[in-house]
Order: sequence, then structure tokens, then C-alpha cells
Amino acid sequence: MDMGMDMGGDSPSSLPLNATGVDFSNATQAFDFLQEILDDSTLGAIGNQYARYFWYGVVVVIGIASLCNIAQRLRASARNRSRPAMSTNLFTQSLATAAALLREPSYLQITPVAASRWIKVPPLGHIYIIVAYFGFILALVFINNNVPGAQHYQALGIRAGWLGAAQVPLLILTSSKTNLIGFFVNSSVERLNIYHRWVSRGLLLLATLHFGLQSHAWNIYGLMAMEWQTDACPPTGMAAYAILLWMNLTSLAPLRFFSYKIFVVQHLLTYFGFTIAIVYHLYGTSSPYSTNYIYISIALYLVGQLIRFVRTVVVNIRPSKATLTVLEGDATKIRLSSRQIKSWGAGSYVRLFMPRFNVVLGHPATILSTPSSHDGDLVFILRACGGFTRHLLKSAAAGSHQSEHLAFIDGPYPSPHADFACFDTLVLIAGSTGVTFTLSVLLDLARRAQAKKPLPFRTLHFAWVIKRRSWISWVSEELQSAFNILQEAGIETVCNIHITCDDDIAQGIALIKLVITVAPHNDI
Repeated sequence: MDMGMDMGGDSPSSLPLNATGVDFSNATQAFDFLQEILDDSTLGAIGNQYARYFWYGVVVVIGIASLCNIAQRLRASARNRSRPAMSTNLFTQSLATAAALLREPSYLQITPVAASRWIKVPPLGHIYIIVAYFGFILALVFINNNVPGAQHYQALGIRAGWLGAAQVPLLILTSSKTNLIGFFVNSSVERLNIYHRWVSRGLLLLATLHFGLQSHAWNIYGLMAMEWQTDACPPTGMAAYAILLWMNLTSLAPLRFFSYKIFVVQHLLTYFGFTIAIVYHLYGTSSPYSTNYIYISIALYLVGQLIRFVRTVVVNIRPSKATLTVLEGDATKIRLSSRQIKSWGAGSYVRLFMPRFNVVLGHPATILSTPSSHDGDLVFILRACGGFTRHLLKSAAAGSHQSEHLAFIDGPYPSPHADFACFDTLVLIAGSTGVTFTLSVLLDLARRAQAKKPLPFRTLHFAWVIKRRSWISWVSEELQSAFNILQEAGIETVCNIHITCDDDIAQGIALIKLVITVAPHNDI
């Protein structure tokens, strides 16, 4: 399973390696022939070259996505133009049409209802990229890799091994909350996590090809047992493979959601175990060059964690006090003031730590408020579902009308999206506590409209699906305030609140639709 390269060794003969004249009953001859199969003085260098080709492709894709992101931001900027989303000439109209033809089909997502708990099908846009990714890595394994003779399968296995090592840095880049890919392409960590899981599966595929093809190369001549007895690479490689397989299996949706906290802890521990095993495996090769990708991944992980740690320390240098208020429907409103956090974008979220309830893992929470609302405080609404949120509700209910607790924040992290104000018609849809995201966008738009800045959008549809009529009280004041401001700005606003399970609904009616239309110069 030799993956290294020895650039200073003698060049192998140009003639294909074959077993002519080899007596495999003679241990010395069999061992010498096995070493000739394992010789990767040339194959290793070629494998390293194709691993670099993989990263050239990754950089090109990230570069194209970054340019598209920059172009979209420039085009959608609403600072000094009243209708920036509108194409003004044939060229921009052609670009907008092409972008729409590519973007709109990418939103399609089909998940079998009966198996939705077991099968999570990504949106079609993600599937495009995933299929292209697998096609790319498989092409790099097999293209121009038809080595004749006894080293044919060995060459394929070595190429797969090098490409597998090259996947490890990409695994880290698609998992960290502080990574360059998300920054350049304006993608959230949740979206990148989809690619993180599929890159891990790509690594598993390459590792399987690496071991399977090389094992076949040895087994053709009955040298499998001798390789395992005389080389340290197979045992260490199998250890790394077993850990990688475990990480992929436990990342499947049912096991991942069974207990997410346990999943995160064991996932981190097994990652460290995989890193150690793969380093031992690669050090057993003819040179340490193949470990460079592992060292790069370790450096990326440590830098990301360091940035996150420093940021968390700065944000929490003066810990905040969180005020808990019980809401209807087993929900808790959390409000805290931070002297360090004074600005964040609409739809941003944090990971919330409250030492009394959780220490190791922070709970994600979308910020309902904006820097200009709620006196600059961060406001969240969490509905009790178990664990941390259930403890919050019990503590808020057991105390006085409002109870205070020490809180730490990891974030805020932006929620990458287009400027919602760059369209003439905007539709915001949310269910239950998901209103924290859409309401923060609504409050931000109201602030911008109040500032008398020219905004492109003229019609706003706000839809909210809840189980009980009483849940409207969660954000009734914020909705009323935002609608009043939009009314004064001359923006037509339609609010649909769908109530699905209220006990007060007579004769089993399952849906109530409350429509609030805010038109210019009319009261709510």
C-alpha cells in the first residue's frame, strides 16, 4: 500500500513488469517481485501530480463561484438605485436569464415522504455539484492510468490513495464555521456541511479503491499474505479505513439526529483518531510527501479553532445576562444586551451558551432583533423541544415574570443571502419559531424604508404558519411596528397567518387564514 514517492531513485525499466521466470514458491523471489510491484518511484510522483490537479479544479470552481458572488452583490446593491434588480441592456438581460435558468431548477428538492427520516435528498443544485465532484475524482483516478503489466492495478490504487489524501483539507474547509470557502462564495456553514458529508463519502470511495485495487494487484500472484506480514502499511491503512467508515456511517441522518450531542462529541474524537491513523499509514510509505495534505488539514483546523476561540473571548470578555420570559406554546423569549456585539446582519444566528443549562455545546438561535430595534439587544425565541430548550422553559416558568442567567455567545454568524430589498416583490414564509429569521428581515427592511433610502421592492407578502392563535403574541408588537413603517413608506404589505391546530376552531376546521393588508394611506 505504498503511496510515497522517491524522486531520487533509479527510473524503472520502460518494459512492463511481468512474472515471467519468477518462482513464487521461492520466498526470496516472491518477495523481490512484490517489492517491484510496490515500487512507486514513478507512480507516486504521478499520483501527487494528479492530487494537485484536483486542487487546481477546486480553486477554479471556488474562483468562479466567488466572481459570481461579487457580480451578484454589485448588481443587487440597492444603495443608490431604485430598481437594481432590473436588467438595463441586452448583455445584463442575457446574464440574468442564464442565471435564472440555472438557479431556479436548482431549488427543486424531492424527498420520499415515507422515508424522509432515513433518506435526505439534497436540493437539485447540490446534486449537480455532487455529481460533478464524483465524476471529477473518478476521472482523475482512471484517466491516463493504463500501466501495462503487473503494476496496472497498483498504479490505479496509488493514484486513488493520493487523491484520497488530497480530500482531507477539503473536508476541514467545508466543516469549519470560519473558513475561506464560505467567505469567498458567500455560503453558510449549513450548506457547506452538505458538501462536507459528500466529500467524506468521496474519500471513503477513494480509500476503498486504493485498498481494493492494490489488494487485487497482490492477490493475482498470491502475494497478499506476504504483503501483510512484511509491510506495516496494510494494518495502519485498515485502521484508518475502519475509522473513516465509522464516521460515514454515524453521519447518516437517522444516527446523526438520534442524539446530536453524542454525534458531535464522537465525531470529533474519531476525527482525531483518523488523523493519527492516516499519518502512521502514510509515514510507512517510501517518503513523507503524502502526509503534506494531512498536515495542511491539521493547520486549517487549528487556525479555524483559534480564530473562533479568540472571537468568542473578545465577544464574551464582559459576559451578558440573559432575561428569560415565558411565552404561549411552551416558548421562551431570551433577551440579552452585549457591549461587544453592536452590529449584525438580518437573519444572523449565534450559538448560545448558558452555564446553568449547557456548557459543552452551544444551542443555535436566530437573532430576531436588528441592531436598531429592541434598544440594540439580542432577542431570540426558542420553543421547548427537550434538553436545553426544555430547561430554559422550566427555569423561566419557575422564576418570577422574568428570570436572568449568565450567558455566553459564539457569533454572530451571518446568514448568506441576496439583498432582500433588491426585488420589487418579496415573499417571506416561516413556520413557528422560524419567524425569527423572517421577522429580522422584515425589521431590517422597515428600518431601511424609514431612512427614506430608495428601495426597489414595492410589495411584501409575509406568511407565518402556527398551531395556535395565541402564538401571534410572540411578535405582535414587532409585526405592528414594521407594518406601520412600511405603510408610511408606501409599500403594500400582505400578512397571512395560518393557524392549523387551535382548539377554539369550531367544527374541526383545520386552517384559519388571517389576512392583514397594509396599503398606502390605510390603517391596519
